[in-house]
Amino acid sequence: MLQRIGLIFLQNIVVVGNYFYFQAFLDEFTKWSRGNPDKDRILMAGDGQGIFKTVSDPGFTAYEMKIGAVTFQIAIGDITKEKADVIVNSTTRTFNLKSGVSKAVLEGAGPAVESECAVQAVQPHRDFIITQGGYLMCKIIIHVLGENDVRKTVSTVLEECEQRKYTSVSFPAIGTGNARKNPVIVADDMISAVVDFAWKHSTPSLKKVKVVIFLSELLNVFYDNMKKRENSASPVSQSTFFETAYNIPEHWTDMNQQLSCVIELQPGQSEYDTVKDKFSETCLSYKIEKIERIQNIWLWKSYQIKKKHMDIKNGHTDNERVLYHGTAADSVPYVNQHGFNRSYAGKNAAAYGKGTYFAIDASYSANDKYSRPDSNGRKHIYVVRVLTGVYTLGYAGLVTPPSKNPHNPTDLFDSVTDNVQHPSLFVVFSDNQAYPEYLITFRVE
Repeated sequence: MLQRIGLIFLQNIVVVGNYFYFQAFLDEFTKWSRGNPDKDRILMAGDGQGIFKTVSDPGFTAYEMKIGAVTFQIAIGDITKEKADVIVNSTTRTFNLKSGVSKAVLEGAGPAVESECAVQAVQPHRDFIITQGGYLMCKIIIHVLGENDVRKTVSTVLEECEQRKYTSVSFPAIGTGNARKNPVIVADDMISAVVDFAWKHSTPSLKKVKVVIFLSELLNVFYDNMKKRENSASPVSQSTFFETAYNIPEHWTDMNQQLSCVIELQPGQSEYDTVKDKFSETCLSYKIEKIERIQNIWLWKSYQIKKKHMDIKNGHTDNERVLYHGTAADSVPYVNQHGFNRSYAGKNAAAYGKGTYFAIDASYSANDKYSRPDSNGRKHIYVVRVLTGVYTLGYAGLVTPPSKNPHNPTDLFDSVTDNVQHPSLFVVFSDNQAYPEYLITFRVE
């Protein structure tokens, strides 16, 4: 049977997808079982046969592993037939997507749930809404945006479940349908979110995590593949099967022992299309020439250390946003190598403090004031992971965020904004609070 690990305390997450998505999650399980820099934090029990449950019967339809108090399971099934406290629906901003798993969830839940979605969709929300379970065997349904950052979305759902004292949650493979996300990246992000959750909660209410595969006709393919993995998987020692957030993302291209490099994405790749589609939401009058992924090991690890610290300090993982930052061509090599430097503060704007500015909408950063065209008319915008954390209103002259508590001047806000209720930009004052993930080169059409 799958190995048991004494660290993680989430119990059941369900991911629904097809064979390719199932394969991606199994690949992630294998990677998690190899190498571990945090040996002292992990306790394991089990029979030492490897990370996969022994496959003894082609009719077996579920494979599970124990991660601390958490049961993480992959199973053939239909999410609308699952019994869990919470079922997650991956949908669009209108919350009425009628295709794929979302269609099955809405139709299975019934018209009352559809009506709730329609009402809540036009009201202010935090990029997710919660409805009754309807006819499904769950207490609530959490409807999330498939286009959003998967790791952040899953973290938000887990924290919501924990706050409400639920014990089990079932996810679809978020973003792999209508949002066309790469299932390998989705798997990595979802598992990382579970690990983040476990680090923070030693004895959580939430206990059960399950991945449901709905294409049952591919069961024999799954069985054959699992047998191969079972035979090839290395035995798992007591010091394996944990990957910290500091490790580089699995989807990064091999860097040949370099510390940094720039990888040009190709049109048609799901990663390219995700970045392009989000940019085009507010920048229809521009033509993208290329999108590049920035791979910088030291910047990434520094950023992740800061994120872990902020997650612990704030008591939740909903601290990260994907924002935009316009820049001139001559700044690109520096940012790629060293990240964002506050010494540039005031170069374009300083109305809310002398920090680094990031916009919610790409159109803001596309202004020539921020992304000045080069001699060939090319403009540059970074897609940036930013730790906005707990924020407040900024003002001119700030060199650090204000204090949250006048009686404790060292307890600072994490960032500032132009409008607390409806922000359009954020300002950070620590260089490791932002990671330049992609560079978009574009021009006016």
